[in-house]
Amino acid sequence: MVDLESLVKFSNSGQFPNLLTTSDVDNIREINLLPSRMGMFKTNPTEPTKYGFESTVPSGTEQYELPDGQILNNKVFKYLLHEKGVFYEAGKLDAPIEEYLQYEPVPLFAPTIDSLCQLATDVTGYSDTTKLKELLNLLENTGSDEYDYELNTTIISKPNQSLRIGLKKISNATVSAEVFKFLGTRSNTKLYQSLQSASDLTSDILLDENNNAEIFVEFNSTGLVKELGYALSPRYEKSNNEYLEGETVNKELLHTETISKIKNGSWIPDIWKDEISAWEHHYHDALYAMNILTATADGFKVEILYGY
Repeated sequence: MVDLESLVKFSNSGQFPNLLTTSDVDNIREINLLPSRMGMFKTNPTEPTKYGFESTVPSGTEQYELPDGQILNNKVFKYLLHEKGVFYEAGKLDAPIEEYLQYEPVPLFAPTIDSLCQLATDVTGYSDTTKLKELLNLLENTGSDEYDYELNTTIISKPNQSLRIGLKKISNATVSAEVFKFLGTRSNTKLYQSLQSASDLTSDILLDENNNAEIFVEFNSTGLVKELGYALSPRYEKSNNEYLEGETVNKELLHTETISKIKNGSWIPDIWKDEISAWEHHYHDALYAMNILTATADGFKVEILYGY
């Protein structure tokens, strides 16, 4: 955790002119939810920064209440972890813009897919989830006896009528060309080429068991969004001095190596690279959490999540 006085000091230091601006500090002050674990989502090309604060979640129940008071009923909610991130958007600080929910491992198979399609309708108001179901079936390859993915994350934005679904890779399988074809139609389209390029760029990180990798799909009020996100994060926590069996490096070093690989990715904007490298060293609770590289028809969208 961090206090407001420290944030002001870190911002004024000039070390993070892009990751922690005076406007960021002013927005965090206005939201006024410190002390709490806090994270920021920054996006390139530029979108409004989002500020997230940790809150608790009731678990073991199939009901979930959104910030506007709407009650959702869904079987996947039984597997929610106890903490969530409640995010506010710069310029819209009076109410949350989205909630970041994480789950105990839930294999992606037919009942899970059906529940996610129902959740998509409840959040977005769009009832035809045929394309979402087809995409999830393609990703999982439900004709196989093995599971390649588990439900790990949902990012629910009722104001934007959007649901993002994060599927954690649990096999060494890469995303198939059939998925690219389903989203991008033909190999000569900009979207297909963007999807293929994102897969190629991230393949080493995706296949490294010392990293966590999620595939993000989005559904909104117009239906399935024709893009695919690759979320990359360290598998091990910062300040973990345990060693893996048979290994000569500890988990903290593996955490640092993952961040270095992500930071050096060609998709990361140059203005962020040095600041990402320094972020975890300026304060004992500072943490670099995740990078999401999303392939779209217009190229790449890059998001980073970091905080305290």
